[in-house]
Amino acid sequence: MHRFPLIALLSLLSAGGVQSAPAWRSALYPEDWRPGQVDAAGRFLHDFSHAGYHRGDQPIPDVAGPVTDVTQPPYNADNTGATDTTRALQQAIDAVGRAGGGVVYLPAGTYRIAPQDADNFALGIRDDRVVLRGAGAGRTFLLNHSTRMRDKSVISLAARSAWWNSGSKEVPGVLLTADLSGPSNVIPVADVTPFSVGELVAVRNNITQSYIDRLGMTGKWTAGHPGNRPLVYARRILSIDTEQRTLTLDIPVRGFLFTADQARVVKTTGRMLSEVGLEDFSIGMVRHPGATFADDAYGKAGTAAHDVHASNALSLTFVENAWVRRVHTYAPAGNDANVHVLSNALRLSNTRLVTIADCDFKFPQYRGGGGNGYLYCLNAQDNLVRDCKAEGARHNYIFGAMHTSGNVILDCTAKDGELASDFHMYLSPANLFDNLVCDGDFIEARALRPWGYPMHGVTTTQSVFWNTRGLRYATTRLGAAPALVYSHQFGDGYVIGTRGPAHAVDSSDFVEGVGTGDTLVPRSLYLDQLGRRRDRPASAPSP
Repeated sequence: MHRFPLIALLSLLSAGGVQSAPAWRSALYPEDWRPGQVDAAGRFLHDFSHAGYHRGDQPIPDVAGPVTDVTQPPYNADNTGATDTTRALQQAIDAVGRAGGGVVYLPAGTYRIAPQDADNFALGIRDDRVVLRGAGAGRTFLLNHSTRMRDKSVISLAARSAWWNSGSKEVPGVLLTADLSGPSNVIPVADVTPFSVGELVAVRNNITQSYIDRLGMTGKWTAGHPGNRPLVYARRILSIDTEQRTLTLDIPVRGFLFTADQARVVKTTGRMLSEVGLEDFSIGMVRHPGATFADDAYGKAGTAAHDVHASNALSLTFVENAWVRRVHTYAPAGNDANVHVLSNALRLSNTRLVTIADCDFKFPQYRGGGGNGYLYCLNAQDNLVRDCKAEGARHNYIFGAMHTSGNVILDCTAKDGELASDFHMYLSPANLFDNLVCDGDFIEARALRPWGYPMHGVTTTQSVFWNTRGLRYATTRLGAAPALVYSHQFGDGYVIGTRGPAHAVDSSDFVEGVGTGDTLVPRSLYLDQLGRRRDRPASAPSP
């Protein structure tokens, strides 16, 4: 029996029982599993193997050079922390970008930076193949000394011009000729002539009344409302069949594409930023001296919350095939030890195939409403966050927005979040928490969130919580959380394997192996799927 009653807390085996239990596999993931395989009830696990840098097919490169040392002429950046070095560092970044790429190297020391003039960032990378590298986390420190950071980032990686045509306004495109209710990388369209191999396209729908009705959001969402943002899958075209009038894409779409919702393929504009990286440094933000940090104070001018609202230590926007690795946050001198950043640490917006690895982010100062106090915020698709740590946020990890899908959180830790690591708003289909360790934290996928305008509503479907480990249950400002995983998704959702002393599940979805994750095979769904895809013949398309 795999369906569990609503609000049923499950705690099935003791730690001793877990140790003696035999190895087991999910009923949805047999030894001969292949993408598209479904059980008798139509349930299935998506193929998450495409997440991360170059879809996991290439390792993150160790870029050898050319190397520009910012402390040397002509930049002469001060690494003592005594003077502002923003302009010197930005000049080095821009020069390396104009030269075709390379490494901007920050030797050990402290570099004071802050947004200049009307800029909404302190340091910005806008050219391909630029890597910002320090001498190591704990050796190179980037210190943001401004507290007037509303809607600003310390480091911004963003395309000069790119758009997925993912807004709610009407955008012309080529209509699909059949519904795609499930995953597929072969897209039937009315006309293939506008497209070319290698092109980045967006497969999207409109927020129609029929789509709203299908999601059970009748009376809560408004057709065409800009706040709902349509379902969007950004994909590159691998091949075109002119006879069958189909496009084969690099990554399967995740479904929910219906002709009744004007599902279509549209051109993207501009070009994505690619092959850029941040690595081997620590980043911190001087704490705001104010005291007004109430949940709703972000909208009140003159308050500390207003000054720091929606700020980010790191932001990536319209970026693909890129990385952030071995970057930590820290508490600058003069901060309380539990203040590393003003609001958010990392935000991925409209990125794809980005890997975040071996990062350690902690302690936002402002953890109020309106999108503040997040450490890993993914409003993007097919990205991989692995071997990372998060501590002390409002939400340590978060998925949000209709176009957020295919992302993987692998072998990460969430500690002492005020609220859950969660699926947050609208419908973020088919994402994976894989072997997350929760230490005084928990993860959730709620069926309906009643707040926000428009209402957040349904938050995810067909997402997977795989082999979650709970060290201790969370106590949040909403009260004790007696479960490790809360999963009440729209349609189907999956909780497969939990382990550790805090392993209970509260779910109305498909649930297996509560308390027995220590013997779940394979240990990692993502890694196993990646190995299977690499072993498949190149000519074998995903369904």
